[in-house]
Amino acid sequence: MRGMSWPDPPRPHLPSDPHDRGEWEDGAPPARADRLVALQVLREEAEREGFTRVGVAAVAPPPKFERYRAWLAGGLHAGMEYLRRTAAMRADPGTLLPGARTILCLSSPHPAASPIAADGSRIARYAFGSDYHWRLRRRAIAVAERSAARIGPFRYRACVDSAPLSERSFAAAAGLGWIGKNGCLIDPDRGSFILLAEVLTDLDLPVDSPVAEQCGSCVRCLEACPTDAFVEPGVVDAGRCIAYWTIEHRGAIPDSMKPAIAEHVFGCDICQEVCPWNGPVLRDAGPSPAGLPTRSEWLATGPGAWRRRWAGTALARAGRRGIQRNAAISSGAASHAAALPALVAAREAREPGLADAAAWAADRLGAGAR
Repeated sequence: MRGMSWPDPPRPHLPSDPHDRGEWEDGAPPARADRLVALQVLREEAEREGFTRVGVAAVAPPPKFERYRAWLAGGLHAGMEYLRRTAAMRADPGTLLPGARTILCLSSPHPAASPIAADGSRIARYAFGSDYHWRLRRRAIAVAERSAARIGPFRYRACVDSAPLSERSFAAAAGLGWIGKNGCLIDPDRGSFILLAEVLTDLDLPVDSPVAEQCGSCVRCLEACPTDAFVEPGVVDAGRCIAYWTIEHRGAIPDSMKPAIAEHVFGCDICQEVCPWNGPVLRDAGPSPAGLPTRSEWLATGPGAWRRRWAGTALARAGRRGIQRNAAISSGAASHAAALPALVAAREAREPGLADAAAWAADRLGAGAR
């Protein structure tokens, strides 16, 4: 998820890379190009693939990993138990590729125009369009494959939320930006509307230095959060975060959180929208993309229509029923009376989270009696 200060959720395991192996088949690695030459080739291929930042971090425990352990110990991960289960792997990125020595960190901007439907409901910017996980991973693999064709074979593993890797920590260590007070990686030229990919490799590449944190005394992101989710700068309590409830959580959303959902049907960009580093990006973002369903349209979407239109997008993380649950809550929170007929019907849904959301929203809109 973009804009969250916890690591991104693991995705279903994607097909293995051709060089994602623990040992060379003939028992010995081939001769290697000079490490500076190898790095230059990798940078050239990354730029060819449209990555706007390229940096290298060492395969080592993530910087400030003790903060992550304290975050888990404090229960700030809410219901995301997979983060606790994979903590040991996140502490040692070498477990993802035995013999790995460096991590090629890559970033690519995503559209900054806010996807807003005709009724004012919206989704997070990164989630509109095809699923970035597949797109970025293919591009990262292309970087590795074309580089290997030029400098000789090497082992690698491409990651885009597909493995328990502390992406933002390594991207910051590699100099792609700094982690802001909102938990996002901030590129000084492109703000935080960016996506990350990594290539773990057994190449001994020169590592880059981190850039200085440049948030200064600004606390706009902390003050703008409608649910006061930030425990301290850079640390978010998932249990108070709109993005967590609308993306990660399954089942009913607590009544205490429902009004804060407001117009958000999937994710939340508020802490990024107020960031001064995103000001120039937002000014050049252009109009909202067309085609986002209204709350009523989400509620009326059947399984076939969902699969055809949305199964290949990041919205699949929440699923059809999760999006409908969010749309129902948003209808009540935003007093969107046009959705009332769909809400009355959705109160009978077999999915408890949706039924609960529809009943709550219908009651808010004055149709509480069944």
